[in-house]
Amino acid sequence: MDEEIEHMDEVDVHPEVHVATEPDEQEVLERLYGPPGPDGIFRGPPAYGEGWTR
Repeated sequence: MDEEIEHMDEVDVHPEVHVATEPDEQEVLERLYGPPGPDGIFRGPPAYGEGWTR
């Protein structure tokens, strides 16, 4: 089994993993991706252009 897959259960397990850790992190993320969703996650705009479909 791939070594990375063996450790997937250890990734992002902290309940506050989405909370900014640096003073300007929230500002930088909002500038890059817009405001976070209702769950606090920055998703940014859709990755497809106008008229494109998934």
